[in-house]
Amino acid sequence: MKNIIKECYEFMKNDNKNIAIYADYIYGNKALSYKEVKKYIIAVNEIVGLNNYTKRIGILIENKLEFVKAFFAILYNGYTVVGIDPKITEEGLDKIINENDLEYIISNDANIEKLAKYTNKVIINIEQIDISKVKSETINIPNSKLEDIIVISYTSGTSGKFSKGVKLSNKSISFVSEEYRKVYNLNNKSKIITVLPLWHNYAMFACLTSAMMSNAEIIIMEKWDIENFIYINNYFKPDIFPGSPYMYIDIINRDLDTINLSSLRICDSGGDSLPIECIKKFEHKTNAIITEGYGLTETASLTHFNYSAKERKIGSLGKCVTNVECKITDLNGNEIEKGKWGLLWIKGPMVFDGYVNNKELTNEVLKDDWFNTNDVVKVDEEGYYYIAGRLSDIKNYNQNEITLREIENILYKFDGVKRVFIKKEFNKETNFYYYNIYAILKEKYDISSLYDYIKKTLTNIVVNNVEILDNLPITGTGKVKRNKLM
Repeated sequence: MKNIIKECYEFMKNDNKNIAIYADYIYGNKALSYKEVKKYIIAVNEIVGLNNYTKRIGILIENKLEFVKAFFAILYNGYTVVGIDPKITEEGLDKIINENDLEYIISNDANIEKLAKYTNKVIINIEQIDISKVKSETINIPNSKLEDIIVISYTSGTSGKFSKGVKLSNKSISFVSEEYRKVYNLNNKSKIITVLPLWHNYAMFACLTSAMMSNAEIIIMEKWDIENFIYINNYFKPDIFPGSPYMYIDIINRDLDTINLSSLRICDSGGDSLPIECIKKFEHKTNAIITEGYGLTETASLTHFNYSAKERKIGSLGKCVTNVECKITDLNGNEIEKGKWGLLWIKGPMVFDGYVNNKELTNEVLKDDWFNTNDVVKVDEEGYYYIAGRLSDIKNYNQNEITLREIENILYKFDGVKRVFIKKEFNKETNFYYYNIYAILKEKYDISSLYDYIKKTLTNIVVNNVEILDNLPITGTGKVKRNKLM
């Protein structure tokens, strides 16, 4: 396995190569070269000194070149990066600073006031550093070992009041950055649009560290703006775009015939599922494919991936990436057979080293190097994984049970349904009900359009399978023969 710290250091020898460009169609573009990056590393070193990844430094910066400068300055001075959401609450900021014992925080003009009360900390405004005063161009990189913790990444905080700090090693980040390099087919000419928040590990690894590992370039958007996106595609000709579903929907709602997206090869969608009809429309009008995958903060954002449009299966998370081991168990930890819903456990170099200041929770989810995701999934015979949801959410479904008649009424509101039948089953491995849907569709409708409708409207049940039939098997009195439907 390559060491990302050492690998990128070799790329830094090309002083004039850009690592990042900040793009703005109104105010203009700014570039950041490796030569400038080294100057910032040296300038920050004069403030914090050289360490050996035993101390942490926070970054409180939105999507700007300053984030990239700070990221490099922390890593290449031997400290651990702690990414902080600029929109964090004061209470949340207190928690992150205290639990990581942050002595230093790097920020910028836009966020420096949020740190004013921390008078006992060293607050570095990276925009106020004058690199013209830095005479040296040589950096002394620390000896970064694969087991060193180099990033503390915070979860999105959807399951509780506060986000959890996740300790990620050089090994985890080097591995996942190399995997993104492979699945995106990155090289030193690649350009990655980066609008996802860099403080979060999806963008941090899918964009920034994958570019570091590939000698590629990121094009930073401070926030989502469809006009800026169109400008970037016209001006810079990027080939990779990791985005969120709402971004693709915005793009599709424009007249795609008037937008030049011909340079895009791979568009990755994460955070939520993207309607299949949107995928089809986007891919039909561009040279790109939209890929979807799966990963958690605890697995450095990537464990499963749909590698191509040809191989993609409707509704699946894709297959395991390289060196990922998965097992599916019941609530007691016993492995179960393929095709049944159960808890997903993951093992591999991308798995985190534990939660910050939470040994009890760490011991709950990490068992003999296996990580319990607490997501309910199943895998088919071809190795494609499907997700039902978080176990805690699914338990709530059972408490608010919906009747079969109510589900039928919802499905019959879809214009394409001619006839539908629903079969309810019980999953004893994780104690929840799931539903198989059998439908006859009208002409000009297909399974993907029905699937999108189901995903949009039936959000409080687990749909195990959707099958399109020419006819439903019925008795002489018109009732469906349940035993004929598997």
